[in-house]
Amino acid sequence: MVKLIVFDLDGTLIDSRHDLAGAVNHMRGSMGLEPLATERIVRFVGNGVANLVRRAIADSDVDFEEALRRMKRYYAGHLVETTALYPGVSRGLAELREAGIQLAVLSNKPTDASRRILDCLGVGGCFADIIGGDSDFPLKPEPDALFALMRKHNVPPEQCWMFGDHYTDLEAARRAGCHRALARYGFGEPREEKFEFEVGSFPEFVMAIKGF
Repeated sequence: MVKLIVFDLDGTLIDSRHDLAGAVNHMRGSMGLEPLATERIVRFVGNGVANLVRRAIADSDVDFEEALRRMKRYYAGHLVETTALYPGVSRGLAELREAGIQLAVLSNKPTDASRRILDCLGVGGCFADIIGGDSDFPLKPEPDALFALMRKHNVPPEQCWMFGDHYTDLEAARRAGCHRALARYGFGEPREEKFEFEVGSFPEFVMAIKGF
């Protein structure tokens, strides 16, 4: 029986590639740097905004703190220029809630940005919890936030699933003893982490999880 599903955000629920790349390149341009290809920037995503910025300016000697400040300020005003839910997410979340499953988001993106994006896209109310990378918990792949969510909802690890596109999601779930599934359609990379199944779309995940 599945009682709790914890979702990653970028690359799992939302396709945010172009807004993230736009914010990075705006920051770079404001500091006299050439833009980077979107595909390259996307490979920097998944370990929090500070690590994203650090990787995005690794080819320069610009001040990291100033680059981080500019990136965060610009992105805060351009969260949903092109960002959208992946196909089937809204309907799928509704189906999972109707099945009595508690839903949560655990992202390395800051909490306010995560919540604002989900609210703007009309699905913020689907989640009992939205935990971001600036919470009191360490970033994924540390499992602390997963343990806290399971305690809050009184759900044992064998009834909890983590669904994401990145090795940080899979590792956090493994270390918490949870089940884990890979969003192959996302833009993260699983590296050497194992998972119980993978899907090519969100509706496939909903269909698969109903079988457990």
